[in-house]
Amino acid sequence: MEVAPSSFGTHLWAFCPSLATLAPVFFWKDYFFIYNHRLLFVIGLVFSRSLTNVSIVSVIAWYFTVSGDDVLKSAISTNAHGFLSSVFVIFMAYAADSFVGRSKTLLCSNIAYVIALVLFWKFDAYDVNWLLLITLVLLALGTSTDKILEDALQDMVNDIDKSPDRNITRSIARATIWSRVAYVSGAMLAISLWFVPDTIGELDSSWGSAFFICLIALTLAVIISGFGHIVYHQGFGVLQMCFKKLLEYIFGCLKIFSRKDRPPKNLDMENGENEWIKPENSLHYMEEEEEEEKNSFDEQEDKVVLKSLLKMLPIWLVFSVVSIISATGDTFFLQQYSHVDTDYVAVQFYSLVQDFSKFAIPFLYRRICCLPKHEKVKIGVGMLCGVVSCIFAWLLVVYEGYINTSFVWLVPQFFMLGCMEGLTEEGLLKLYKSRIKEEQLQRYPKEYIEFWKGIGKLLNVFLALILQGWFGDTVHDSRLDKYYVVLVCVGLANFIIYCFIASLFYKDKVLAHDDDDNDE
Repeated sequence: MEVAPSSFGTHLWAFCPSLATLAPVFFWKDYFFIYNHRLLFVIGLVFSRSLTNVSIVSVIAWYFTVSGDDVLKSAISTNAHGFLSSVFVIFMAYAADSFVGRSKTLLCSNIAYVIALVLFWKFDAYDVNWLLLITLVLLALGTSTDKILEDALQDMVNDIDKSPDRNITRSIARATIWSRVAYVSGAMLAISLWFVPDTIGELDSSWGSAFFICLIALTLAVIISGFGHIVYHQGFGVLQMCFKKLLEYIFGCLKIFSRKDRPPKNLDMENGENEWIKPENSLHYMEEEEEEEKNSFDEQEDKVVLKSLLKMLPIWLVFSVVSIISATGDTFFLQQYSHVDTDYVAVQFYSLVQDFSKFAIPFLYRRICCLPKHEKVKIGVGMLCGVVSCIFAWLLVVYEGYINTSFVWLVPQFFMLGCMEGLTEEGLLKLYKSRIKEEQLQRYPKEYIEFWKGIGKLLNVFLALILQGWFGDTVHDSRLDKYYVVLVCVGLANFIIYCFIASLFYKDKVLAHDDDDNDE
């Protein structure tokens, strides 16, 4: 099923959610705006990746559907990509921080991204299982470095900003705005791809045009950014590790020299006389002693890290169940696009609605909502928003034959889905930072959250396989109403469990208010 909009003017309103995110640039220009030509290297990558994400990745489930896959296979393929991408987020972040650096990690990721687009465009990867698996893995590698790109942009802005009132909060805000400008520009162009003629050269479909344009844009961005790789900062992780090793070496040498006048611990008793041991043997003994102490310290440190992670385990499990609804939004919600009149809006519009609500709801919650601003309350409200989104989706399926099939009927469920993601992820991030104090865990809060979000996508696959008898070849042949009822029940049960966990395990600490946090 292809989209053939009548005119650009008819769809101009579709850009409103994206344009609203740029309001801070115009109203607080002095605070948010900063420019340097070096920023263009990173902003170009953000723009091209945004274009690809909104045009293709965010609606990949619909691409599989119009390509001939049945509802269940399309959902499984989409969730498989989401799970792999979430798992790769941690590994790619660790590789960028401790081994190869951000520039090389981004280069490898973008190359994988480009190869995946080529495979989708030229080889109809969805028809061959092994080729589809390879393509999904490459696509997951490509989409797993968004956080690394954000960190690179933040470091660059912090380095460029030479103002006397510079601080980390302001640098993060300025980097976020630049990232948002690039993202919104890519999203607007992505929507525009569905307003151009259906053929470009030999391309014979809107999907073919989208793959071709995204491939060209991403390839050019990778090539151009390659010339500016020297402007990327490796971050503090690698420098920290090198500095730590340097200090360990210096202190080790100082310990050795400080012991040269002390009586040796091991004495050579040969011939009944006490003699100094040989210097090389003494040095070897001291190195072994320090190595044993270091290993003992590492073991204790690992135990502390594991204990800290176990503190968050109940919340992680609750969040993974919440992510089942998020995974459903990426699959079955999008497939309900066939229920509505598609002459007025492209399927990508709904991902923009979801993104807008996810971006705006934390701000609206702090300024408008009269509920307590504690993180655990925010997470609970987000969970209820997810339940409401499933109710809206259920109503659309049940009353499909009795209502006007306008595209507007899909908006509420995607809007509430974005509210769920915005509130639960921000609340969980604050909760994580307030409970976890270990340095090595504090460095990757968003990565761990993304990992458990991927666990939810995997659970969604298992749930769909258990209930596979309810799914047919198309959405119209499937009993999505029953599936949504199950999700509502699961969501409510999960909310009750969360209330019990929050009151039992997290009542010993009053969580900080959002207004007091400078991480925004």
